[in-house]
Amino acid sequence: MLNKKEQQEFSFLLKRAFSEDRVRDDITSKFLPRARKVKASIVARGDYCLAGMALLPAVFTARSKNIKVRALKKDASPVTGGEIVCAIEGDAGMIFSAERVALNFLSFLSGIATQTASFRKIIDDNWITAGKPALLDTRKTLPGFRYLSKYAVRCGGGVNHRFDLAEVAMVKDNHIAYAGLDSLIEAFRGKKVIFEADDLKSAERILSIKPYVLLCDNFTPREASRAVELRDSMSPHTLIEISGGIDEKSVLKYKHIPVDRISSGALTHSVRAADFSLEV
Repeated sequence: MLNKKEQQEFSFLLKRAFSEDRVRDDITSKFLPRARKVKASIVARGDYCLAGMALLPAVFTARSKNIKVRALKKDASPVTGGEIVCAIEGDAGMIFSAERVALNFLSFLSGIATQTASFRKIIDDNWITAGKPALLDTRKTLPGFRYLSKYAVRCGGGVNHRFDLAEVAMVKDNHIAYAGLDSLIEAFRGKKVIFEADDLKSAERILSIKPYVLLCDNFTPREASRAVELRDSMSPHTLIEISGGIDEKSVLKYKHIPVDRISSGALTHSVRAADFSLEV
């Protein structure tokens, strides 16, 4: 179920989508027989993890309150190619004119959920430490789709990293290059902060202030393993996160290391959209 901010973002995007597609000015639909009722189905064209099903009723009822939408699958559910995920009934022209908007939302979000579910399964099936790390997204999202994209990540079994710059402090390489590591360590001493390290020397210095998260950026597996050892001895409550070019292949290099979190921009910034079609 969408939370309040996700609902607000969707409502804004739906208005924009209807406007850019000029849904209410569909020329073709004007030539169809009036008041002709039709039954239609949305069909998956591949094996996916669903996200966006919760949006479909609102898309079609925004076109006409007389359209009936019955979801046959829920968000976060797996679906196989050829499976019907939604049944729709109502005026043919109304349904056809809202079709592309509905499928665009469903395809885009299900692509993110599917990518996340695939990544999550690789971790679950291959990690050999006692606990398996959480899989986090990043802020590498399509502008305007931040909340819905992160909703789709959760549908796929992922966890949301910070939503925006105001949620929690996060010191990254450019901050360090500008202000210097030592000054930033002192500035954030005693504060909740995610602190990026680019080598073991800086990691050890950062752990001295017991940060909320030590972000090990582009660490080799050997360096990440040593960072965990340093954490255990210096700041046991600090979470270890690995990031930097982590994808479904490279993540397996770290499967023997008891890190707490893995963050990957690939969950949202370059996914392949899922393929769905509306059929009468």
